[in-house]
Amino acid sequence: MAVKKTIKNETEGNSAPRYKLTELIAHSKDLFDVKPEVMAGAFYDSEGELFTVSETKEKIEQFMKAKVD
Repeated sequence: MAVKKTIKNETEGNSAPRYKLTELIAHSKDLFDVKPEVMAGAFYDSEGELFTVSETKEKIEQFMKAKVD
């Protein structure tokens, strides 16, 4: 489960490392216990390319709880 760090976000006192979305998707099963397809849905129309692990978990939870019409 080696995910390469790409950029650290040092602004606003937040030192959590940020990862490329493609890296997070590649390791989605190991990190978040979801399939890459879930990640694709959770990040559909998302702005930006770099996300922290906690931001990613939050987006996945929101996506999984979304009501389907």
